[in-house]
Amino acid sequence: MILVTGATGHVGSELVRLLAEQGVPARALIHSPDKAALIEQLGIEVAVGDFEQPDTLEAAMIGCDHLFLVSPPSPRQPEQEQNVIDAAKRAGVSHVVKQMVLGADPDAPIAFGRWHGQIEQHLAKSGLGHTLVQPHSFMQNFLLSAQPVADQGVLYGMTGAGRTSYIDTRDVAAVAAQVLTSPGHEGQRYTLTGPEALSAAEVAERLSAAIGRQVRSVDLPADAFAQALAGAGLPGWLVDAVIEGNTLLAAGDQAMVTDEVARVTGRPPRTFDQFATEHRGVFGGQSS
Repeated sequence: MILVTGATGHVGSELVRLLAEQGVPARALIHSPDKAALIEQLGIEVAVGDFEQPDTLEAAMIGCDHLFLVSPPSPRQPEQEQNVIDAAKRAGVSHVVKQMVLGADPDAPIAFGRWHGQIEQHLAKSGLGHTLVQPHSFMQNFLLSAQPVADQGVLYGMTGAGRTSYIDTRDVAAVAAQVLTSPGHEGQRYTLTGPEALSAAEVAERLSAAIGRQVRSVDLPADAFAQALAGAGLPGWLVDAVIEGNTLLAAGDQAMVTDEVARVTGRPPRTFDQFATEHRGVFGGQSS
């Protein structure tokens, strides 16, 4: 039995779907019962739990031998995921697949990296068998920019000419599904990327081709981008973390391309052109 945390997120929801499709026994951990119906329709068990309440986590893991661990970023993320790891050890889970960020290190220069570095350190000390899955930035993050692209034909950002090998979250889920259901992955660290590294201008070109009209890439200064993020309702800690992350992207921090999606799953990762075409309606193009 596999317990999937983050089961309503981009990666977790696709992972649950894949496991259901394969007929693999799985249980989805959710925070709110009102999200249970869609998962249960797939034939997947549901457990309600809270990362801040370890007793609910241990109850959710009864009978589980594998765990997929991911949670939303927050200053509480290290403590929350450490709670999950400790509960997994008490419950007898034998293998944890942890979704990480690149550059995870307790002394990383950005908050996301420090948080995940602390979690990785705790996981290593737990003695649990584990596999680390480290994807580059998600293509799905561009859906947050869909409205200005659709309304103004503008893709706002602050990554300059820096290239990033964006990955579709469905490919991350496919790797996780393979790692969770086949032997030989314990102790491995998989760095997952899309098939090419793109600058913001190149992303705009591909969106233009997908929706049939021009999309321009407009780079904002850090303070203006931070103001826009805050205006969209992001809390201060998240604004700071996003600015830190985008600064590294501008420096080409995620420009490498690996073959690990193909090596683990047996098929190449999706291209940005495929992603843009599939989501053309959201970006203001004609839906197919």
